[in-house]
Amino acid sequence: MTRANRGPAAGGASQGSDTSGPAAAATSAPRRRSLADELRSWPVERLANLLAARPDLAVPPPASIAALAERASQRASVALAMDRLDAFTLQVLQALAVSPEPVTAASTTELLGLSVLDEVADAIADLRDAALLWGPDEALRPLVNAREALGENPVGLGPPLASALNNSSPAGMQGFLHRLGLPATPDPVSAVGSISALAADPPRMRAVLDSAPSGVEAVLEKLVWGPPFGRINQPSAEDEAVAPAPDAAPDAGGSPLEWLLARGILGRWTDDTVVLPREIAFFLRRHVFGTGLHRDLASDPPPVPVVQHDARTADAAAGAAAIAVPRRVEELLDAWASGPPGVLRSGGAGIRDLRRTAALLDAPEEEAAFLAELAYAAGLVAADLASGFWLPTPAYDRWLDLPPERRWAELAAAWLVSDRAAGRVGSPDERNRQVAPLSAEVASWAVTELRRDLLGELDRLPPGATTPLPALVDRLFWERPRRSGPAMRQLVDWTLREAVWLGLVAPVRGGAGILAAHGRALLLGRPREALAAALGRALPEPVRHVLIQGDLTAIAPGPLAPEVAREMALIADIESSGAATVYRFTTASVRRAFDAGRGAADLHAFLAEHSLHEIPQALSYLVDDVARRHGRVRVGSAVSYVRADNDAALTEMLADRRIGGLGLRRIAPGVAVSELPPEELLEGLRTNGYAPMGENEDGSGAPVVVATSRARRATSFHPYAVQRQALPGSAAVVGLAQELAAGG
Repeated sequence: MTRANRGPAAGGASQGSDTSGPAAAATSAPRRRSLADELRSWPVERLANLLAARPDLAVPPPASIAALAERASQRASVALAMDRLDAFTLQVLQALAVSPEPVTAASTTELLGLSVLDEVADAIADLRDAALLWGPDEALRPLVNAREALGENPVGLGPPLASALNNSSPAGMQGFLHRLGLPATPDPVSAVGSISALAADPPRMRAVLDSAPSGVEAVLEKLVWGPPFGRINQPSAEDEAVAPAPDAAPDAGGSPLEWLLARGILGRWTDDTVVLPREIAFFLRRHVFGTGLHRDLASDPPPVPVVQHDARTADAAAGAAAIAVPRRVEELLDAWASGPPGVLRSGGAGIRDLRRTAALLDAPEEEAAFLAELAYAAGLVAADLASGFWLPTPAYDRWLDLPPERRWAELAAAWLVSDRAAGRVGSPDERNRQVAPLSAEVASWAVTELRRDLLGELDRLPPGATTPLPALVDRLFWERPRRSGPAMRQLVDWTLREAVWLGLVAPVRGGAGILAAHGRALLLGRPREALAAALGRALPEPVRHVLIQGDLTAIAPGPLAPEVAREMALIADIESSGAATVYRFTTASVRRAFDAGRGAADLHAFLAEHSLHEIPQALSYLVDDVARRHGRVRVGSAVSYVRADNDAALTEMLADRRIGGLGLRRIAPGVAVSELPPEELLEGLRTNGYAPMGENEDGSGAPVVVATSRARRATSFHPYAVQRQALPGSAAVVGLAQELAAGG
């Protein structure tokens, strides 16, 4: 919830008043006694913005405002909302949580050491809009679970005076007052109140410390910024801070620690531990050692230097990487269709299968894991429950029918909203075992929002501009301070690497990278067609010719037209890709084309049409040689067959239009095959008036099942699901907000 420019009506108005008198009671708003009361006063638009900013509140839809308030106050939901606060707004929340009552914007501003109220008022408005803060302006109330999420000693502060001095006797409390120059009180509670009033009066408290012996400020400085607890050391040459002996006179000068304990400025927490009370720390931080509650106030985001590059060059480089991704995914899934990895008992695929796939793709294991996770997020591969293998899904076939730019758009859109952190693959888990690809351990609760945050920071830069990576990390961690640290730093590196692989960001030496134009379109949530068009504008005009060389290689000087690229990938193997793609013709690659139904004449004609020069003799010989040997032995695909003793009876059956959907085809006199399972073929024939008999290999029983070599697809699987964050202003969010507002 990064602070943004807001108008005067964005939540800073008073939420109720405490005026007295009949006239005031008749005109003032009713007092709001709970968060639910406050939410009931919100307009529909503000409720909708809350549901969009905290999507966990809308799933499942709450039945009423009371249910919404209860869910918004739960510990897990509050922690998620606090994770989205920027550094300054979090510091304001910390100040609100520890500030003595009554808590107001003015008192919070003073506690933070600021002189201008506007910034704090904006942060308070953000906290109100996030439902982390409620109450009238003269008595602001952070949620209880927000206070608890900040810990027992927020901002390094110790307990209040009443708790810090709880181990002191009534006589000891009066001794504190005497040595501080305060009048005696009738009980310990009022004694604590007198000391608190002294700490809240800077000139008087400053006068007390001015009379302290040398070394007192050094002792206080060790505790003032936290942790507020300190152990009592034995006397040494370096540190004379020791506890007063049991028989020491109360007014004894002694060490600085004795002087502080004797006046209640420090409290004895245990026999060997002292504590700095919260009220004393407030005074010290504000008037002695700093400027306010925080040692370093993060009121302004860290600067992001701008390094300008050519936007067209960056878009072209990112586009070249992007257009290669669908082909790499296709290679991976085609390989898994013919040799699928098994599903582990714990879920996921094996590390050995990943290594085999990486070798097949000639790619690092990290990139192979990314491609597999990308295909999974897009719904193109799944664990087949029937076979126990990871197989392409039927959606993969539909995806293959799309143009390359549109294929990329589907992958990029799936990546942006998925929770899969492919960088975790291969790293040790909690049991020190390698995290398997496609396993549950790959999911990360923070990765989805981090992707948007990272791309969003790059999107703030001018087109073609980048910034040093450390500056980008500092800005990201300012935006989400509760999501910082070494683990998140590693997640930033993984996310940026995936964005480069996906072609959203162009890499730059010494910089975080340049967000391409089609990357900006993705971040804006453009439709798939518009996203594909944005990528198309970054690509050079496709070419339809290749340079074929005598060493049986061919070079495409640019991106090939889709139909030419498909045919070249069928005839030759891709050795390298980039600005120019290098193909190599081999016996196996040419045979692959023949297996797909091409003939020698087809290959010669295609190569002649799309070659810049005359076809090298070595390639012509290769095509003709493979053609002479190809097809002498034929193997087809079938699942079941029909055998008839009389070929005429089979001919009559195949001519029957009623069974055209069974896919029967004759392969020999009296024999036809089908790709339907035997039981479906039997049922289909019997439904249409035939009386077939099943048989086994020995001629009796069930029909013979012929092994199939066709590409396998997952038929029974749990599709990948992601909880999509509702966008502000979307119909679903606004509709739910309207229902809640109407129900009250």
